[in-house]
Amino acid sequence: MKIFKLDKFADSRGWSLNDIYANADYVMGTCVQLGTSCKNDNSFQVNYSVINPGVIKAWHRHKCQDDYFCIIKGMAQVGVYNEKTGKAEKIFIGEHNPCVVRIEAGEWHGLTPVGTEPCGLLYFVTCKYNPKDPDEERANWDDFVGADWWKPENK
Repeated sequence: MKIFKLDKFADSRGWSLNDIYANADYVMGTCVQLGTSCKNDNSFQVNYSVINPGVIKAWHRHKCQDDYFCIIKGMAQVGVYNEKTGKAEKIFIGEHNPCVVRIEAGEWHGLTPVGTEPCGLLYFVTCKYNPKDPDEERANWDDFVGADWWKPENK
């Protein structure tokens, strides 16, 4: 997993994040090369998803594809579990901490909104989804970490 900080531009009209995936050490040619290991059709895909508060979308991993997560609305806790070390890492990203998180093929990952508002996830995947042959393995949301791991920390 890698984290890439983003520059946020804000003025009286609102705010924006520009060229979100350019700084994530990704170049179109590299992406297409990554796609050549895909069992799907060697293409990439950009998606947007809204996750409601209280929902934990975890755990899953991909054999071939890398994911690039960017929360553009609200805040989220992204979790990445390393099977080799047996450790899970929390990353908080979103409007107040603009980042792109690169999740490499084989890493278990998931996320949950932080707070009372939905979060908006813009994500880039290096292999286009194929519903007839999905590159996805799933585990339960409380596997690896336990139920309390996804809750906010009170200090």
